[in-house]
Amino acid sequence: MTMMLVVVLALSVVYGLVNGMRDAPNAVALPVRQRALTPGAALLLAAAMNLVGGVLSGGFMTAAWQGLPEELHGGGQGLLLAGVGFLVAVGWGLFTWSRGMPVSMTHSIISAVLGGSLALAITGDLGLYADWSAGLLVAMMLGLVLSVLLAWFLSWLLVTPATWLARDAAPGTVNHGSRMALAVSAAANALGHGVQSGTRMTFVLLLAFAGAGAPSAVDWWVPLSVGTVLAAGTLFGGWRIAHTLTERIVDLDPLRAGIASLVSAALLFVGAYALHLPLSSTHATVASIVGAGQNQPYTSVRWPAVSRIVAYWVATLLVCAGAALLITAAGSPLL
Repeated sequence: MTMMLVVVLALSVVYGLVNGMRDAPNAVALPVRQRALTPGAALLLAAAMNLVGGVLSGGFMTAAWQGLPEELHGGGQGLLLAGVGFLVAVGWGLFTWSRGMPVSMTHSIISAVLGGSLALAITGDLGLYADWSAGLLVAMMLGLVLSVLLAWFLSWLLVTPATWLARDAAPGTVNHGSRMALAVSAAANALGHGVQSGTRMTFVLLLAFAGAGAPSAVDWWVPLSVGTVLAAGTLFGGWRIAHTLTERIVDLDPLRAGIASLVSAALLFVGAYALHLPLSSTHATVASIVGAGQNQPYTSVRWPAVSRIVAYWVATLLVCAGAALLITAAGSPLL
């Protein structure tokens, strides 16, 4: 059991590094593209904010630990779910990164945990699947739909009053103010991503600790370690995905880019602290860019590229859940 816990912890480190690398563009792509921040400064800022966000996510641990089914404590099921979840999410994250596709690491690991839980329910190793996983599934799907629809609508809506207020200002003045907003929103997006991703990573770690029979996993080093790993991964950047966000979807001016970035940052905090939903920084960023890009007269959204991204979002849910179900079912005899 101890050796398996060590393996799961090692997988969690890899997951955190991949998560930070993949999702760094959600915070830095627009500011760097609009020359609000240099690439180096943007990554350092995002890494620092991810660290803070990961630490802040520790407030979630007590409620999450108390909400785990009793069957997961000491039986090994939690270890298997956590290990498979991290493994599947890392594999899918690296595959989609190689293709420059912005997909949600949050939804990949939740889908993997749900798929693994279903496998354990089928094999009779987790009898509380319906009671425990139904709420998680609803929260994931609700968060996905809300983040996309709200981000798109608010970005599209706010462009009109913003351009009206800036109608008499010199272009240089508008661009300067927009770049300042982009710099601030880069920090806010990275902080929100740290909170959201840290919460998800902490939850899966709690599954592992419960499976290993830990008496309590609510300790200060867990969120600090999560934030540190996310920050380290952020420093690697994910410029393949940044190119997709800034070049393949739609060309934005600084004003609309600033609106898109501010909207996605606001949604991450609302999702974490008001709605208590697992929102994806990737989904919020892409939808905000599309919404702001639609409300401009001189260019249009490249819908084939957007359709391909959405197809990968759907594939994330199906592939990660299916892969985790098969791997967990094959590994369940080890329990």
